[in-house]
Formats: sequence, structure tokens, C-alpha cells
Amino acid sequence: MSERTKRILFQFSFVLVACIIIEVILRFMGYKPGDIKPNWLNFHPVDTLKETDNFYVNKYGLVVANPEYDWPKQLGLLKINSDGFRSPEFEEHDSTKKKILFIGDSFTWGHSSEPIWDSSFTDILRNETNYEVVNTGIPTADPPQYLGVAKKYIPELKPDIVFVMFFLGNDLMKEDRKLTPDSLFFYFTNAGALQTDIDGKHFASAQSTYNYITLQKYYIGNTASVFEKIISKSSLLSRLYSIRFRVKEKIEYERIRKDTHITKKYLKEIKKVCEQNQVNFRIVLIVEIKEADMKVDEIKEKYANLLLDSDLAGNWMIPECQKQLFNDYPDGHLNNQGHRYYATYLKSYLNKEFKDN
Repeated sequence: MSERTKRILFQFSFVLVACIIIEVILRFMGYKPGDIKPNWLNFHPVDTLKETDNFYVNKYGLVVANPEYDWPKQLGLLKINSDGFRSPEFEEHDSTKKKILFIGDSFTWGHSSEPIWDSSFTDILRNETNYEVVNTGIPTADPPQYLGVAKKYIPELKPDIVFVMFFLGNDLMKEDRKLTPDSLFFYFTNAGALQTDIDGKHFASAQSTYNYITLQKYYIGNTASVFEKIISKSSLLSRLYSIRFRVKEKIEYERIRKDTHITKKYLKEIKKVCEQNQVNFRIVLIVEIKEADMKVDEIKEKYANLLLDSDLAGNWMIPECQKQLFNDYPDGHLNNQGHRYYATYLKSYLNKEFKDN
């Protein structure tokens, strides 16, 4: 055997062994063959899909938590009021205290804080200050819900200040939507929260959404071509194949980042509601984990269309974060350290705001 042939065989063997090792590592990390979903997607296939009624849409078109739901034991002390929010009953509020209204999504709800019933930044503020803290954060909420909450509860609760906790990961709106009473825009299931509308398609049931995700969108299904079926046998090939979809998503995100008119419409409407009720209004930015180590000026430059808008620039609060404040993907939420960081940041602002006034 010639030296050249030996060298080629060695190189081929080296590449083959490396590919096998990478394949094993990817499978150990949870990437199954045929899985082409992004690493941030908190979705997992299940043997039997089951819908849950832990959240529902009320008569105002708002997603709220079900106080009658049998919450899992790990959420045992979670308190849901009759309006469907993680707050004491609104009529029980102490009128002698400064009232702080938080509007947001799963970050404000307290997702991934441990224990969830007293470790989120809203809980820390409620427990460690003399403020009356109202938490209307709900998983899957978006700017239309934020406005719906503002219109209903700002006149009713008369807070001293409103914080909209804005998450860059999914609060930038690709397309508009209306609040529809008693009509879900997410199906809540044991596989995760499934959107009713994906890629311009409306799915009339949780099962049809689930089928689309698992058989077409994020997994290589039975209708795959011969080429895709070969790819579906390997976690490594599936990850490499998924790059084309991540590039497409990146291009779409860049378009939304540079044109935030839908998102800004809702934030400006919330600002107007606050002004009509003579309430201080602030938008607190929560970055995505992949941007957590960016400097504030870098964030402002990247999201200038949103953050430097002439009508909203004075309302933004932009904490300087680090990746250590977040759980890794696919969770991506604040960890306990992150919740403590935001509580301290907000406490400092509130103490100064009320001292100056």
C-alpha cells in the first residue's frame, strides 16, 4: 500500500471517527435524528398529546391563569387570584402603599424561578419592600395582551407606576393580531404551548398544530424525500441540514428588528393609556441570552428602530445583563440570580423615583 493511500485512509478514518463521536455527543445532548428544530424552542414530542386548562382566554381576550387548575406539586404554593394573575386579590390591596403594576410574559410570571411562588423579581419586590406589587405577567403574552391589560387594569387599579417588561426574544411582532374573547392563540399542552397560527396557516386544533410541527416544520416526517430520509437517520446530518432554516429565520428576524412599527404601535397605545390616567410609564428591556453580554450602547444601536423612537426613547430602561443571569436554552429564562438582579435594579429605580417625588 502506497504512502498516499495510507494517508487517505488515515484521514478518512479520522473524519469517520470524529463524525461518530459528534453523533454520540449530539444524541447525548438530546438532539434526535430528524430533529431540525432551533435550540431555543421549548417543545418536546410526546406519546399522546393532551391539552391542559392551566391557562385560558377570558371574555376580554386576555390569556389568564386558571385559579381552579390543579397545579403540579412543584408549584404547590402558587397563588392565582380570581382575575387569573399571580397576585393577591385586587380588592385586598393596601391603598396606603405605592402601587406598582407589572405587565409582561413568562419572565414576569416568574418562569424558572425556584421556588416559583416567591423567587421572581415581582415576588422579591413584594416581600422586601413596602410597595403594593401587582403582577399580571402571563406565559405567551405579547404586546396586544400588554395593551389589553393596560386598558382594563390601569383605570381600575390606579397604579403609581406601570412597568412593561419587554423581552427581545419574542415581543418584536412579525404580524399583527387582535384580542378575541374566549379564543386561544396558543394551545396549552403537555408538549408545550403551541401556536394556533404558524407560517400563515391557522390550525383549528392542538393536534393539527402538533402534527404540523412534528411532521413538517421542525422534524423530518414520513412525507420526506429520499434525501431527507437519509438525513433523518443521523443527528449530525439533521443539525447540519437545519442550518438552512436557521438562516431563513435569521433573515426574517433582521427584517422585524429593522421595522418595529407593529410593536411600537402597542407600546405607544399603552403610553397613551398611562398618560390619560396620570401614571408613570416605563418599559424595562429583557434581552435574549445570546445578547446578554452586550453593552447598553450596542443594544441601542442594534435595536435603534425600537429603542430610539422619538415617542418611546424616554420610557426605556435598559439594564446591563450577563449570560450568567439566564438559564441555558431551550429554557432561556432568568434564573434566580437573574430575578434577584432585576429586583435590585427595579428597587433602586423605585426608591429614587418616589424619594424624588
